[in-house]
Amino acid sequence: MDRKVWKQFAPFFFYTLLALGLGVAATISETRSLTSILFLCLTGILTWGLIEYGLHRLVFHFDAQSQKGRRFVYAMHLSHHANPKTMDDLFTSLRLSLPIALCYCLLAWALMRSWQAMVYLFIGLMAGYFSYELLHFQAHHRAPRLRVLRYLKKYHLLHHHKTPTARFGVTSPVFDYIFGTFQSPHRNSSRSTATQH
Repeated sequence: MDRKVWKQFAPFFFYTLLALGLGVAATISETRSLTSILFLCLTGILTWGLIEYGLHRLVFHFDAQSQKGRRFVYAMHLSHHANPKTMDDLFTSLRLSLPIALCYCLLAWALMRSWQAMVYLFIGLMAGYFSYELLHFQAHHRAPRLRVLRYLKKYHLLHHHKTPTARFGVTSPVFDYIFGTFQSPHRNSSRSTATQH
């Protein structure tokens, strides 16, 4: 595996090994019902959706006033809008994702007062994160067969090409709906826009 491919997939390998190792340690160190574990994992997935939405709307589309700020926002996300088909950054880098994951884990540990509960929340968070990466990749580089995936692709491509101030959800439009940035993909869209990119 060459260095560029390794670097692109490093977050996937790192977080998979970390989640598996922590999951095994948490399972061995305490007795928790399967219902409780599944609830915590599902909560982690849902919190990923909120983090995804918040980052995309408030950080990656931030209207920076300084030149340095504009360069930062461009490098972090707007370069993707300028060239959405690039394969250079398949996954969010560890440099960006690790501080977010660490803050999430510290907050979860403080709120839950249990490192094991934090681990299950983290596993859910990673499941949401990996879903995001997969769905984002397929939106730009694949022709999905499933109707729900075609819907999410169209929804995301409309964000890119028609409504950069709306439709921030990639894995789901739920938080767009909650925070008032939802627009139906059938509204003011053309079939050619969703299939060209």
